[in-house]
Amino acid sequence: MINVVCVKTGDKFSDDYVLNLQEGVAKNVTVDHKFFCYTDKPVPGVKCLELPMDLGGWWNKMQLFSPETTIRNGIGKYVFLDLDTIITSNIDWLLDYDGEFMGIENLGINNSKYEDIRQYVGVLQSGVLAWDSLECSKIWDFFLKHKNEIMRNFRGDGEFLHALIKSPDLLQRLYPGKLRSYKYECYEEGLPKDTSIVCFHGQPSIEEAISTTVQPWGVTYEPREWVKEYWRK
Repeated sequence: MINVVCVKTGDKFSDDYVLNLQEGVAKNVTVDHKFFCYTDKPVPGVKCLELPMDLGGWWNKMQLFSPETTIRNGIGKYVFLDLDTIITSNIDWLLDYDGEFMGIENLGINNSKYEDIRQYVGVLQSGVLAWDSLECSKIWDFFLKHKNEIMRNFRGDGEFLHALIKSPDLLQRLYPGKLRSYKYECYEEGLPKDTSIVCFHGQPSIEEAISTTVQPWGVTYEPREWVKEYWRK
């Protein structure tokens, strides 16, 4: 059995993000799996589990690697999806990943219109993760031992994991074309063929991409009708 998990703490995301992610996974996975959400507030209609401690914001994701978490919920393969993610087609390939640890390569690699992308090549991000809990408990051991120093010196869990894990598998390299950045790869041309996962990092959020014009960093993003098709309610 494969565990597909997300984390919702605080008020940044509404319950719709969890419910829609759960539905998107259910409609696009054909292998046996369990879906649940680690949260500080139950979401009706979703199996929810309480995290052992409150580390604040994105640091709570580190507890996914804790033996206390995995022993309670099932040792084995885990797949994590950020809440600002839309599933657009089958992701069996993601659940079939059998390596030790995989994350995504920094989505800035597709932002050549505005930045020098060389700074993002090979840089790990944690918007989508897959790992073997038996192999990766050492991540939690190291984090717990140095927790205060890590949280002080790193801007987030992704930056810490990039520094800690040597030669992780990078999703876009193992599965080219399956995961896309909404802003950098889908906004102007629409959803590319064979895309399975769309990441809505920063602005626009999924809800903004449906109904609101936003201008992060002076760049205008107007609503796109196709996003609503995959944002099921």
